[in-house]
Amino acid sequence: MKFCTKCGSPIEPGVKFCTKCGASIGVDAQPGTLSVPAQSVAPVVAQQPASAAPWQSTPVVPAQPLAATTKSGCMPAVLVALGVLVLIAVLGIGGLVYAGYKVKQKASSIAAKLNSPPSAPSRNTDSGKGKDDGQNSGEQILNGLANLLQSKQDTDRGDDVPTVSKRDAVVPCTAGEMPSQDGARIPLRKGTVVTTAWGIKKGDVELRNAVISVDSAGFTDTTSSDEYINDNGDRAIAAADTNTVCSEDLRKATAFTTTTWHRLPQILHGLSRLRLSDKTFEEIHTTGHAHLAYEGFRPIDEERLAPEFDDGDLVWMEKQDVAYPLIVNDQRVTVPAIHLTGTFDIHGKDPRPIRERPVHVPTELYVLDDPLDPLVLLLKMTAPLYHDGKYRIEVTKITFEVPHPVNLVEKQLAEEKRAITYGIYFDFDKDTIKPESDAVLKQIVQALTDHPDWKLTVNGHTDNIGGDAYNLDLSKRRAAAVKQSLVSRFHTAPDRLSTNGYGESGPIDTNDTLEGRARNRRVELTRE
Repeated sequence: MKFCTKCGSPIEPGVKFCTKCGASIGVDAQPGTLSVPAQSVAPVVAQQPASAAPWQSTPVVPAQPLAATTKSGCMPAVLVALGVLVLIAVLGIGGLVYAGYKVKQKASSIAAKLNSPPSAPSRNTDSGKGKDDGQNSGEQILNGLANLLQSKQDTDRGDDVPTVSKRDAVVPCTAGEMPSQDGARIPLRKGTVVTTAWGIKKGDVELRNAVISVDSAGFTDTTSSDEYINDNGDRAIAAADTNTVCSEDLRKATAFTTTTWHRLPQILHGLSRLRLSDKTFEEIHTTGHAHLAYEGFRPIDEERLAPEFDDGDLVWMEKQDVAYPLIVNDQRVTVPAIHLTGTFDIHGKDPRPIRERPVHVPTELYVLDDPLDPLVLLLKMTAPLYHDGKYRIEVTKITFEVPHPVNLVEKQLAEEKRAITYGIYFDFDKDTIKPESDAVLKQIVQALTDHPDWKLTVNGHTDNIGGDAYNLDLSKRRAAAVKQSLVSRFHTAPDRLSTNGYGESGPIDTNDTLEGRARNRRVELTRE
């Protein structure tokens, strides 16, 4: 028998390579001899007695040829693993591409469904019996998704409703019977000015509704507003708009509005302004409740507006009058009012997108209990979509002409040495005096003329909107503006007037309500 000259393993006849180490079998193979390579085994050292030298283990030399053989045997496995990974990656990418293709197909199908005109609903006939259940389920899923997308699209737009514009032809009011104002607590006649405070996110906006004419066909008023900061933080410019309410609507309209806009027609039939109609007022007194609609307007484009209605039943809560605080002809008084509450909703078509339509809006209304002139004193609709929940329109001041007016400034100064006036108007956030202030300025001039020995101090006061330092400066500037107007326009001697400002530090009412803040915004006069 032959043995491998490399590792000494026995070699079968006819084999050309060692089955142990892989060495080539040549003439070096020796029969019957075990040959061990010199470099594989360390030299044998003779065994010594324990006392002669310490014991040492025989060093083992790694078998290099065997290691090489083991490494070459792993390469096929590594290559197979790499091949499998590449195959998995290819399949994964292919799957993603296919999935994307199918998604695109489904999206195209849904888009086609959304853009195509609606078809008549299909019936269950024999023609559908051969279809695969899986295919039917897939169609149901796609149809459901299409309906969902259509619903989302519908929430982004409102209903189509008739629109109005300033350019529309206006049907004039027909001559009728204007409700008599003789004996009215607050007569709605030429010269009457109803000042309302409008609560929005950024603060209070004052609107002055001045009646400029009254006849048998109705009344016409001009609504003016100062500059103010709107809910978006932008400065809205000052505006003045004219509206006419027909006497027929004052008798029987069931809708009410406070909206005034230069883009609206001057006459809007079927609506009442400033007051309820006789029909609604009588319904409240007869039944204890009334159905009322509030109409606003939504811009559709740069010219046209679409009406939007909130309406509901309002119930008279106390079944008796409540005292409502008000400033009438520069005096704080209370007037008898009907207090109603209820819930407003949207019924029928509406131009607002669905997501912008309020639902179940708590609504509160105060109405002057006077059949001759049932003025709306307060309208409050509490919904987050309405000016961040702060929407309310509240009458704070009313002035009207009386046959023999009393100079209240002179009367108060003579009796109390102090006069409070709310009739000096300023531009929003400014010290510019408005022309409507002339009536009170003339009272001051008359008092100084009647009492040459009087010297007055003009004191400015504000509400608490804007901060201490800002309001203090504003109040001082407004007081100075009053003195400047009395001196330059009415020729009052400068040394008879001095000024001061107190900002928000001297309130005479709460700053938590529109009416309270309106009372705190004032000019006071004191005499030495």
